[in-house]
Amino acid sequence: MGEADYKGITARLKSSIENLYQHSDYILNQIEEGINGTVKPSPRVGYQGLPGAYGEEATYTYFKGQWSELTHHDSFEDVFEALLEGSIDYGVVPIENSSAGEVFDTYDLIKEHQLYIVGEQTIKIEHNLLGLKGAKIEDINEVYSHPQGLSQTKAFLKEHPKMKQIPYINTATACQHVAELKDASKAAIASKRAASLYGLDILKSNIHFNKDNFTRFIILARKMHITDECDKISIVFNTAHTSGSLYNILGHFAYNGLNLLKIQSRPLLEKKWEYYFFADLEGNLQDVSVLIALSKIKDECPYFKILGNYKQSE
Repeated sequence: MGEADYKGITARLKSSIENLYQHSDYILNQIEEGINGTVKPSPRVGYQGLPGAYGEEATYTYFKGQWSELTHHDSFEDVFEALLEGSIDYGVVPIENSSAGEVFDTYDLIKEHQLYIVGEQTIKIEHNLLGLKGAKIEDINEVYSHPQGLSQTKAFLKEHPKMKQIPYINTATACQHVAELKDASKAAIASKRAASLYGLDILKSNIHFNKDNFTRFIILARKMHITDECDKISIVFNTAHTSGSLYNILGHFAYNGLNLLKIQSRPLLEKKWEYYFFADLEGNLQDVSVLIALSKIKDECPYFKILGNYKQSE
């Protein structure tokens, strides 16, 4: 698509929905800004955790090593803050796992910050019980891992009730901690790469209960990068606290022929028993049917935000 096509998209889309909706400037401006956004050829990229974390693997897989600088951060919020202040160009954080469900911290942070999803990467997660060299499974009485790692291995841990589960900020950080403790009764749950990096033995491999265990990571940037290949849209909204309000909102997807991939609720903290809804749908923000549906939803919702338009991972 040439520069002339880009410049004309706002006028064409406005003309297409003139008789259906007359207040779409907010969405059109976001689309125009996203189309003008470009992917940096040698970006600075940040992920949460230490080397050996699954976030590092997702980063390597998505960017294929094409970056000028790769940094790791202590928390998800640190990744968001680094991106907002401009010290990195892209951030990589997990958003859901096929076994343990959503990473709610990521949902809450992306609603609170003015950042966009520009890509996603799904990787297979293979958890292992890691301990000091020479340690045995029967010696272990404490296990450290990220809460998701503990949840994804709950069947194994149930078989070993002696092992006290201790949530840790990251799987790789848990490995580093166990290595530093130098205590044969302590273990971590993490990847085989983490075992190699921190000098730990694999006491038991593949201890996750779901053998099809995958985590989806999102790639964040300060602006959207909308191309013709983008086929997934993420939004967040809340509805009026009245009967049928969510039903009416979802109807706009059906009326415009859009496939809703997922919807997830999170509490609206300032009002008890009310919720934000995060939704993923198939589509491209350059499509008129998408614009009509989102414009209607924005008009009917007290809060509405486009989170990104990007290509689905395989």
